[in-house]
Amino acid sequence: MLLDYTLEGETDKQKVNFVKGPIVQGFQWATREGPLCEEQIKNVKFKLLEGEFASEPVFRGGGQIIPTARRVAYSSFLLASPRIMEPIYLAEV
Repeated sequence: MLLDYTLEGETDKQKVNFVKGPIVQGFQWATREGPLCEEQIKNVKFKLLEGEFASEPVFRGGGQIIPTARRVAYSSFLLASPRIMEPIYLAEV
């Protein structure tokens, strides 16, 4: 479920709806192959606060938006001081 925190007077809803799909794809790609050990990112919340998009549709295509959304998710994740947790498995026989 995607929540829409955008303000009506400050955001062009039509442009946001046009790029929502590629942004979600880039985010899913980033969380599936995380920046630390190419492991899946879990228990993390991302909140997109602001975005500026080109007025020409050719510059808002998936080829531009998906890799950019992935790099944004990577950089914001790395700026948050992530940690690698070692899994522990206990088995009693």
